Amino acid sequence: MLKLIKQYVPFAIVIALIYLVMPIFFQGENYRYDAIEYQFVFPGTALLSGFIFSWRRGVDFTFPLIAPIIYIGSVLIYSHYYHWAIYVFIYLIVGMIGCFIGDMIFKNNLAEKRRKQNPPQKGNDDYEIKITNITVEKTDKKEK
Repeated sequence: MLKLIKQYVPFAIVIALIYLVMPIFFQGENYRYDAIEYQFVFPGTALLSGFIFSWRRGVDFTFPLIAPIIYIGSVLIYSHYYHWAIYVFIYLIVGMIGCFIGDMIFKNNLAEKRRKQNPPQKGNDDYEIKITNITVEKTDKKEK
């Protein structure tokens, strides 16, 4: 459990800062930039964070849930228009796409990194049996 927390917390903090602090700058007179925030900044954050996470750790299907969960908090705090909640599904899908792209591009690097960390160990199954010089003789039962 502690390992999972260590994996997710840095990404969750960055996503929370972007999702919860960024709307402060787009309030009031700058409301016309709100659509840019919801359609470009937030999905870009979900895509990039999924890409970087899977680059280091491989595909994890629970990681893309971080961005939509934090986004729900952002909608509840800053927006009184709940039609923005449709973006929860968009950010989830964009986060998954980021994870898959990062895994596809960096899959070989991750496999090589794991191989270097865990060198192959010889166990009881790493032996070879070689049978040579076997002869078979046919004997009659009547001779016995």
